[in-house]
Amino acid sequence: MKHAMHFSATALACALVAGTPFLAEPAQAQRSSQVAALRVTGFDVEQVDRLEPGAELNFTVWGTPGAVVLLQIDGSRRTVRLEETSAGRYEGGYIIGRSDRIGPDSRVHANLRRDNRVTTALLGEALQVGWPVPGQALMPEIQSATVVREPGRGRAEVLRYSVRGTPGGQASVLLQGSETRNIILEEIRPGEYAGTYALPRGAWVDTERPLTAQLRLGDRSVRSSVPNAYAGVSLPPRRAEAACYDCATVQAVNAVQVDGEGRVLGTVAGGVLGAVVGSQFGKGDGRTAAGVAGAVGGALLGREIQKRHNERTQYEVLVRMNDGQQRTVVYADPPPFRAGDTVRVVGDTLAAYRP
Repeated sequence: MKHAMHFSATALACALVAGTPFLAEPAQAQRSSQVAALRVTGFDVEQVDRLEPGAELNFTVWGTPGAVVLLQIDGSRRTVRLEETSAGRYEGGYIIGRSDRIGPDSRVHANLRRDNRVTTALLGEALQVGWPVPGQALMPEIQSATVVREPGRGRAEVLRYSVRGTPGGQASVLLQGSETRNIILEEIRPGEYAGTYALPRGAWVDTERPLTAQLRLGDRSVRSSVPNAYAGVSLPPRRAEAACYDCATVQAVNAVQVDGEGRVLGTVAGGVLGAVVGSQFGKGDGRTAAGVAGAVGGALLGREIQKRHNERTQYEVLVRMNDGQQRTVVYADPPPFRAGDTVRVVGDTLAAYRP
């Protein structure tokens, strides 16, 4: 009886070199070929919108047929065994329970075992829709940032801000106007962030400035500036005096004497000096009193003379901002302002207001 047999050139060469008949152990050669071919060729999951109790995760693994496939999900309470539904195709599901701690960043490992050999594969996609692959460091991305006015909240003006971008991050927008503040947004759906802000009475928003949004993912963040974001938002016009957010009204201009150390001179300094010197001359032996006065009073007077020598006049301008806050701006020379003037606060100085 004749048998048809196929050999690889490499196997045949090895057999000839070893001096052993190539057909000595055909079953062993076949098993070695199967062991070498043990592998996972595909790994898939049906992503869910939310990882919550009751959600079902369905997995499919492709690989060497006739094996046992077990899945290990980070945060799950048990191992998942997949059934071989066709040659080399394994399928199975897992229903998330209340005691599970499965999150969007949970990793899933598939162990394919046959005989005494095993190979492992890592799922290359997230379990939840819109999330990045677990363990993959991505730069967050902002796709859009918008603002609309919400009606039906009484007399208050309510603005709703929305940001779309990379899911799983922390989003915020910068509100600029009568006050500057960051508004934190909540992720209402994967990659969709939203939040509202009710303007206090008398407050206003600078609709001419771009809307600035920020999205942070881990230790990485990105900013996006959207010009004309308020173009379609109908807001009541702000008061004329509020149009200048850095404007103020001068309340007073005071000339203040300061010593060489920059301290304001007044009754406290003079009172302390008079009390010390006078007490020494007013009692006790005349020579003792004169000696003490010469030592103590001379030292104090010496320091005082030095301070007086460096004494100067500075001018403090007290202003009230349009939002009610008060500030003091110091000048070395007489400023060109007086009480009642409208000025602009520019850093640590004042400028004339020109509407």
